Amino acid sequence: MKKIIFLILLIITFNPLFSQTEKEKLFEKNIDSIMAELRFSYQYDQAMREYILFKTFDKSIIDSLETLDDPREYIFAHNFETNKVKRIWDEFIHPADDKFTELMIDISNKYGYPSLKRINKYYDGIVPPEFDPTILLIHSRKKYWSEINTMVEREFKNGNMGKCDYGYIKWHISGRKENSFLKENGIKFAAGDNGQVYYIDSCEDK
Repeated sequence: MKKIIFLILLIITFNPLFSQTEKEKLFEKNIDSIMAELRFSYQYDQAMREYILFKTFDKSIIDSLETLDDPREYIFAHNFETNKVKRIWDEFIHPADDKFTELMIDISNKYGYPSLKRINKYYDGIVPPEFDPTILLIHSRKKYWSEINTMVEREFKNGNMGKCDYGYIKWHISGRKENSFLKENGIKFAAGDNGQVYYIDSCEDK
């Protein structure tokens, strides 16, 4: 009996196809709870960064400002006069970035990378049009980059991650210096004469 159990464990351990199949089943089974975590994380991430720029959480004000050709007059008029921006980054944004990065790594290790393609396959709820969990890793800090790189290579190889997510994340963990990751994976971008990227038209893997 012990020999049979040992052989089964060997098959599970060394058969990546078996492991991937089990992860896919778990992902489908737990998709609602996974989405609840990712939706909160994404919305917090975006709301805090918008607050830094617009100094408000009022979505009606933010939406109206985003339709303006030049919202700088409002932004400059509402600038913080203290070190409030630094405190928000230090006390709220960076700690959250770390938590959300760890969440993405944990989900990827347990269920496979939560790409939009996989989410749309199993999730019956409404996925907001702007929602993209990959953004959580684009805001990851350097201390996680080595671990993220290992995960990304594995998930791309396993088919859980497409070229768009792969190229975008690899570009970020290169210190946002290796623009070839964007170019070679079909991601449109614009860069200055110094090579620094100032615009990315992120794509979605179908």
